[in-house]
Parts: sequence; structure tokens; C-alpha cells
Amino acid sequence: MFAETVISFAELKQYLPLIIPLVVIELILLIYVLWHINTHDTYKTGNRVLWNIVALVGMNFVGPILYLIIGKEDA
Repeated sequence: MFAETVISFAELKQYLPLIIPLVVIELILLIYVLWHINTHDTYKTGNRVLWNIVALVGMNFVGPILYLIIGKEDA
């Protein structure tokens, strides 16, 4: 029915120079956003619980970027 796509480690190895920096940037962004959410009391919209959920569920760049654009109050 469906053709299985199996990627061997040798094939995956060629993509590692692209994947590793993206994962590192994603983790740094997530850590910064979680720190910012939990150390500030005011947000443009929403509350602390909402933004923690958005940042963690939308962990692959989307959640943290949404917080920085929509939730982070201007200093």
C-alpha cells in the first residue's frame, strides 16, 4: 500500500551539518523564551500559563517566535 522510506545512517550523515545548527538554535531560542516568560509578569496578550504551553507545544520555532511577536511586552 504505502512504500516505506527508510533512511540509513550513511544517508542521514550528509544532512547533519544542516540539522545540528538548526537544533541548537531551536533549543537556545526555546530556553530564552521560557526564561523570559517565567521572569516577567506582564504580557501583551495572554498569561504565563498560556505562553508556556504555546512555547512548549509549538517548540519547533513556531511557539517561541509567536511569543516574541505577540506575547512579549515592549520594554
